[in-house]
Order: sequence, then C-alpha cells, then structure tokens
Amino acid sequence: MNLVLHPGAVTDLAAVRKYYADARPGLDEDLAEDLDHVFARLVAFPFSARLVSGYEPVRRAILRRFPYAVFYLPSTERIEVLRIVHTAQAPGVWRT
Repeated sequence: MNLVLHPGAVTDLAAVRKYYADARPGLDEDLAEDLDHVFARLVAFPFSARLVSGYEPVRRAILRRFPYAVFYLPSTERIEVLRIVHTAQAPGVWRT
C-alpha cells in the first residue's frame, strides 16, 4: 500500500516542521516521528480513523503528541493524505 501526500499536505508539513524547529531544536523531529506512527497505522489499517461527517469517505486521524489531524482518503491501493491541520483551526479548513 502506498501513501501519497497531496500538495496541500506537503505545504502543511513543511510549515509545521518549521514552526516546531524554530520553537525548540529537535521538536520537529519528534513531530516527524509522531506523523510516521500515524502514517504507519493508516497503511496497516486504512479505514480505522473516523469519517469526516458530510465528506465521506474522507477520514481524520489525530496525532498522539501534537495537536494535529491528518485528513486522508483511503482505498485498497493507497492512502491519499489531503492535509495536515492543527486541531484548533476551523473544522472545514482542511478543504482549502
């Protein structure tokens, strides 16, 4: 199973990593590790996260240590990561 990051997710990831790298050296690596765990879980269990109400089949997986959610589309062949969004942002921001 492949995991594909859409351009919005790539932009989100770069911005989040920069924010945490600037906040404290090494914290961006902790974020990357947390994301790697989420991505591994999604590859192993693609339909395990909650559906986003009104936008099925989009799902939302929450990171454990950091306040971010991964919005993604699962299929039997791949996981398409749409966005990586802070959980305090407006609920529909992932669609932009």
